[in-house]
Amino acid sequence: MTAIRYAAVVAFAFTILSVGTGFVCAQYQPQQQFGAGGGLITGTVYGFDMFDELQPIAWAPVHANNGRQIFTAYSGGGGYYEMYVPQGTYNVTVIQPGYVPYSTIVAVSAGSASTINFYLEESHIPVPEFPSGMASAIAVLALAAVLVAVKRTKRRK
Repeated sequence: MTAIRYAAVVAFAFTILSVGTGFVCAQYQPQQQFGAGGGLITGTVYGFDMFDELQPIAWAPVHANNGRQIFTAYSGGGGYYEMYVPQGTYNVTVIQPGYVPYSTIVAVSAGSASTINFYLEESHIPVPEFPSGMASAIAVLALAAVLVAVKRTKRRK
């Protein structure tokens, strides 16, 4: 029974630490294939940082809307994204916190490939984030909880 409690406390501490340090998990999304009835939209999402340097933006959602369906792709670590969509006209939009949203129109025909790069400007609106000082406080509290649990289990033996 004490081993189960110890494991639970360690699991809880790991969960708190992973949340505090920005641990991110990604889900695999299968790519949509439309054969000859659609096309490919690719590109890179860039943004200007606070030093006015152009940097690729990871995890930026890119939405393609044709009025009936919305297709979404997320940029990778280098800002690159790609999505297969059925033929038609799309409003392709990037909305990323801390940046001004940007849209453009693209026509996709069967078997086509379109490249759309986005250059986002800072919005100068503060983005609420997890305070960095809190991560240390949570880590110390989690460690203290583990130590208290270990000490109590030793007393009971």
